[in-house]
Amino acid sequence: MAHKAQRQHQLEQKLRASNRRQLLIGLISFTVFTSILVSYDSFDAFYDYSRSHEDWDLDEWVLGLFAALVTTAITFGISTWRYNSILKQEIEYQVKLEQELAQAQKMQSLGTLAGGIAHSTNNHLQPIQTLSRLSKKQLPDDHALQLVLDKILLASEHAQEVLGQLLRFSHQENREKRLCDLRHELEQNATLYHSAITYPDQLKLTLTDKPCSVALTTSESADILLALITNAEDSYDNKNGPIHVELKHRQDQVELTVADQGCGMDMALQQRIFEPFYTNKAVGKGTGLGLSVVHGLVQQVGGSISVDSTPGQGSQFTILLPLSATTSD
Repeated sequence: MAHKAQRQHQLEQKLRASNRRQLLIGLISFTVFTSILVSYDSFDAFYDYSRSHEDWDLDEWVLGLFAALVTTAITFGISTWRYNSILKQEIEYQVKLEQELAQAQKMQSLGTLAGGIAHSTNNHLQPIQTLSRLSKKQLPDDHALQLVLDKILLASEHAQEVLGQLLRFSHQENREKRLCDLRHELEQNATLYHSAITYPDQLKLTLTDKPCSVALTTSESADILLALITNAEDSYDNKNGPIHVELKHRQDQVELTVADQGCGMDMALQQRIFEPFYTNKAVGKGTGLGLSVVHGLVQQVGGSISVDSTPGQGSQFTILLPLSATTSD
């Protein structure tokens, strides 16, 4: 990222240097040409010539030529300025595309690695759970090892939940190909989302009155909403603060935004929040998989997710999802 930012800065520096050279060449050319005309008394000679041929309307021709030159110079200056502006925008756009491509390749590699780890680890968990259950059945209910085996089973189940998140992130989970209406999901499960945070009254839902069917299962949509809402709550560091969830129906897209007024994030953190296992929370407070799972679910249905954040002022996550054929027609 730093290399690309440096490259963009270098290109902008070259563009500004080119503008300065063009302006300097124009000024030098004007000064030299004017000096030559003055040194040869060209203006006096022209004046005498024009007075002796007044019937030629030479003054009008000179005035017209002068007006044409001024107009040409102004037009050239405006065109150059517009060209440079367009070129600067193109440079910024190309750098942004390169950043997105690099991020996509990075996430794809991480997803492949995460999927392999999840499958391999899950295979090792199966005999632990199977043997623990068999041992529980063979031991009396009041045996001291029953509690130990319960803890082993509980730990392995929690581990499987984390592995399930990894599989969703890596797109290697078998998923049902069915539609989910996000508006209906938010309306029907509003109580669930309110109860998921410490201060339920601070959660505000603003929903469109149109259906918003997308290619997600209900469980996947719940994963996305719960991850973003709890992430917004975490930004307040156990304090009370507003969380605003808004769902909009656009021409061929659904726009879901989750905004808070919490601690916010700097640019360095924003560039890493979708990486698996990356978290700035205290040890034991998070696995660093929530937002990476959201990123994976959104991308696998052709959507996009972005974040706009300022330290000390809060964050807003924006998700764009393509509407299904049943609602986009």
